[in-house]
Amino acid sequence: MIGRFLLIGSVLMMFVAGCGDYEDGYYRYGANEIVFGIRQRIDPASGESSVTASYEFLGLADKGGWATSVFRDGDGDGTCYFERYDNRLGQPHVESGVATWVGGKLPAAGLQVLANQPEPTQLAGAGWATDDLLSFDVSGFAMPRLQTVTMKAPRTELEITAISPALAEGATETSLAPTNDVGVTWTPTSRDGWTRVMVTLETDEEGNPGGGVRCFGSSTSGSVVIPAKWVARLFSSVDPAKPIKGRISVASHRQITYLARGSWTAYIVATTLHREQPFTGSR
Repeated sequence: MIGRFLLIGSVLMMFVAGCGDYEDGYYRYGANEIVFGIRQRIDPASGESSVTASYEFLGLADKGGWATSVFRDGDGDGTCYFERYDNRLGQPHVESGVATWVGGKLPAAGLQVLANQPEPTQLAGAGWATDDLLSFDVSGFAMPRLQTVTMKAPRTELEITAISPALAEGATETSLAPTNDVGVTWTPTSRDGWTRVMVTLETDEEGNPGGGVRCFGSSTSGSVVIPAKWVARLFSSVDPAKPIKGRISVASHRQITYLARGSWTAYIVATTLHREQPFTGSR
C-alpha cells in the first residue's frame, strides 16, 4: 500500500478539510465526502518520476465516516489534522465511475481512475512541471456530475534544508520519541511561486490502516512544526503490542474543494512528493 496514498497512502492523505473547533474531534455524520488524488514522486536515487492516482470515500450519509481533530502547527502559521484512518470508508462498491486527470505532461488521453479498481492507477514518467495546468473530470461514483475543475500543478522543486529530529550518523530511519516535535524547514519561495506545503507523519501498522498527522503551511514561510503533543497522541493510537513505525513526508500541495448538490463534498488534490523519511517511534 502506497503509504495510505493521498489518502490511499500519501496520495489520498493530502487534503485540507473545513472543520469545527480546534483540538476538538470533528465527526461528519450525514455527509457525503470523497477525495480524488494524484501524486508525482521523484525517486531520490534514480531521479526518475512516477505518478499515482486514486480515490477514497471519506464518508457517506447512510454509512458514517471519518473523524478528525484540527489544531495549529507549532509555528502557529499553519493548520494541522490528526486522524485514525480506520474511520474512513475506503472504496465501497459503486455501480460505475470514471475520473480523468489531463494536462501537464500527462498522456494526451489523460490518466484515468475507475470506480472499484483494486489498485491505484500508476504511470512511469513525469506528470507535470511547476505551475502547469491540470484539469479533472469525473462522472459516476454514486455522486452528482461535477463541472470540469482546473488548477495549477503543485511545485516540483522545493529545497528542503532540514528535518528534525535529524538522522543519527549512519542511520536510515529517524528515531522519534513522543516528547519530540517534528520540524521541517525549506528555502522559502517567492509569493509569485506560492504553493501549500504539507508535512505528514503517519504510522504503518500490520493489519490496520494506521493513522496520521498532517500539517499545512505556506511555501513562503519556510517551516512547519508538528507539536510533540500530537506526536504522542499518534503514537498512543498504535496497538501496544505492535512496534511504532512509519514515515515523515514532505509534499507540495494544491487542492480544490467542490461542494455539490445532495450534500456532497469532493476534495480534488494534486501533490508533488519531495521527501519521504522512515521513522521508528518509542513509547
